[in-house]
Amino acid sequence: MSESSNNNQSNIPLGIKSNGLPYTVFLIDDSNTARVILKRILLSLKFKILDEANNGEFALNKLQGSQTKPDFIFIDMEMPLMDGMETIKRLKPSLPDSKIIMVTSHGEKDMVMELAKLGVKGYIKKPYDRDTVIKKMASILGRPIPD
Repeated sequence: MSESSNNNQSNIPLGIKSNGLPYTVFLIDDSNTARVILKRILLSLKFKILDEANNGEFALNKLQGSQTKPDFIFIDMEMPLMDGMETIKRLKPSLPDSKIIMVTSHGEKDMVMELAKLGVKGYIKKPYDRDTVIKKMASILGRPIPD
């Protein structure tokens, strides 16, 4: 039975799986402010924030040393040390089931095509907007947009 065919889905917070456990999230962004804003939005929807990192290299080290694999990884496009594209290329083989969402202040068509080839589930433009985050997560999860 697919998640979207369950009529009770509208009563379950977006961040909660049908088994009652929260979806887990890892945030990678060099902007502390951007991480705080996104974290607030996701926590309000009952997602569980596993961890966060301020650059791709730090994130790779944290994720490779962790037993827990996040359901979602939000990655900023432009970061020092290792940008979002390189981080995704290095993360994807070890985390094939994690859904990656690119966070960017850009929306160039070439970049979007490249992200699709890398298996990225979507992107969200900065600055964050609660409704946009909710719609993107509902779409990826195949769930109705909560009221």
